[in-house]
Amino acid sequence: MARSGAEGRGVLEGAFALMEVLAEGEEVGLTRLATDAELPKATAHRLLGQLVSLGAVQSRSGRYRLGARAFRLGQAWHPARMLRAASARPLRELASANGRLTLSLSVAEAGQTIVVAGLRGETDDVFPLRPGVVLPPGSAAELILAASAPEAEPPEGRTAASWAREVAQARERGLAFQYGECVSSLSCVSAPVLSASGQVVAAVAATSPDAKQIAPLGEYVARAAAMISANLSRRPATGARAHLERPASPPGPRAPHPVLAGPH
Repeated sequence: MARSGAEGRGVLEGAFALMEVLAEGEEVGLTRLATDAELPKATAHRLLGQLVSLGAVQSRSGRYRLGARAFRLGQAWHPARMLRAASARPLRELASANGRLTLSLSVAEAGQTIVVAGLRGETDDVFPLRPGVVLPPGSAAELILAASAPEAEPPEGRTAASWAREVAQARERGLAFQYGECVSSLSCVSAPVLSASGQVVAAVAATSPDAKQIAPLGEYVARAAAMISANLSRRPATGARAHLERPASPPGPRAPHPVLAGPH
């Protein structure tokens, strides 16, 4: 795939466009891949052949999916690796206490909200929240991440005024709720995860097709977020083997989040 100058950038952009389509998780045929990636079919076929030879894409019976090499490189992304370690036990405990909820941990990256960890549940048939998925604009997780930012740009489909109101509510509560605004049949609640320095670095969310579950879940999601934050604050020094557990005792009742709430 070696090229120079603008031609090389075009090749890379085309390859990444194909891999973005494949990141949705399905095996896809050439025609749909080319259409979704907005590439000529011949170009898509040529790039796919090169990606297959590199191990980044797998091909079977004329259909394509991401390869093991792409998966391995993605798993090594540093923020995701650290957050997965810190969130594993808190998310398992949240799931065991609340049935088949879908749980996710997301970060802001390049203007998008991306799932980096989680536990799959009853929403899988509607919207699978697996690592690597980009959340729809205006999600509860995006609200939490926007509430900690100096200036929150509204996502597609939201006016600046309405988005500012939602962000202000999330900042005041330390929680964000969404009821069918992003995916019509799903509702969710999200809470912030803090780094050791007190910065919001991620958002943990619980998603369910039953809107009645969401409000009572706020306390549980906030506790899970606090446990993940505590694990991050006890992260070993660089070079030491990570061994992140939950705090010795669970946090007390939720108070307004110090970073999101701001001065009153």
